[in-house]
Amino acid sequence: MIIDLTHTIKPDMPMYPGSPAPVMTTTATLLRNGYHETLMQLSSHAGTHMDAPSHLLQNGFSLDVVPVSQFYGRAAVLDVSELGEGGVITEKFLRARNEDLLSADFVLFYTGWEKKWDSPDYFGKFPVPDTDAARYLVSCGLKGIGTDALSVDPLDSRDLPVHRVLLGGGLVIVECLCLRKIIGREDVMFFSLPLKFGEADGAPVRAVAEFRDFTEPDGDEGEAE
Repeated sequence: MIIDLTHTIKPDMPMYPGSPAPVMTTTATLLRNGYHETLMQLSSHAGTHMDAPSHLLQNGFSLDVVPVSQFYGRAAVLDVSELGEGGVITEKFLRARNEDLLSADFVLFYTGWEKKWDSPDYFGKFPVPDTDAARYLVSCGLKGIGTDALSVDPLDSRDLPVHRVLLGGGLVIVECLCLRKIIGREDVMFFSLPLKFGEADGAPVRAVAEFRDFTEPDGDEGEAE
């Protein structure tokens, strides 16, 4: 079973404060031109997207030079929604799940903020790791981490220390995921393929999860909107 973990890109979608909203312009129609075509203008960090080390680090790699193997692997899905508003994911919390983390390529945090998508509450104080937790994640030899929230740092953070630790450790970061349907699942394979363009500091992704013995929860397969 393959489950879509990706929000649909649209002009009125939530964006990181200060980032431009997507603009989609019809440049050809079936009636006028015999084919349909859309011009898309969007940030490299629009919607469900991946951050590259070059997003913040002077000598960090960009996504276009990374082997495709960096973008998929086994995922540990951690439910941190009980931490609530302003919650902090600590190193102690992660060490208690050490066995799951050391056998994973990606760690995905379900904060519960996915349910707030398309709401002003999505810009609230979602749970995030602290820098000690970020250092521990780097020590686990992961390819990357993901979250259903807008960032792995609080929105009022200026220096983005968690980003810097993770990206400095060679991890990629996937934000704005849809994770509700894979909470509690084991042996999840996670695929997050970014658009390939030159010197990509980040890029929208089509993220999916694959696993066996899946029973579909409420709603249709795909994003939680």
